[in-house]
Amino acid sequence: MCNSKVIKIKKQEVDINLNISVDVANSNRIGMSAHANFQVGKVETDFSVAQLAYLCRIFYDLGYFTNKNQTEMLKVAAHNFKTSNSEEISLKSLKAKYYSVDNSTKESVKKRLLEMLNYVNRKEK
Repeated sequence: MCNSKVIKIKKQEVDINLNISVDVANSNRIGMSAHANFQVGKVETDFSVAQLAYLCRIFYDLGYFTNKNQTEMLKVAAHNFKTSNSEEISLKSLKAKYYSVDNSTKESVKKRLLEMLNYVNRKEK
């Protein structure tokens, strides 16, 4: 017979789960495990989800993102970014937009990339 107690402590955006189990029939068998989750804020962007997906695609296709597993890369983007319209970015939505880019998204990202290039050119003078 095992008794298991789960203790959850939440302090300053850190969740700590501590699991301790004791085998009542055999006092020599004690198990313990701990797991900590650090919650950090998300990066807020004024890009749409489609634009963010397309930027990820560009970075991947050009070799700037070197992850072999594209889904893992998209999970990181979905988990760490938010848009002005969405606190949570759905991985399913991000993947769909990553693999199927419409022309208006291509044009809006092209415009943004040109803005960035112009910014860099102005800063070099």
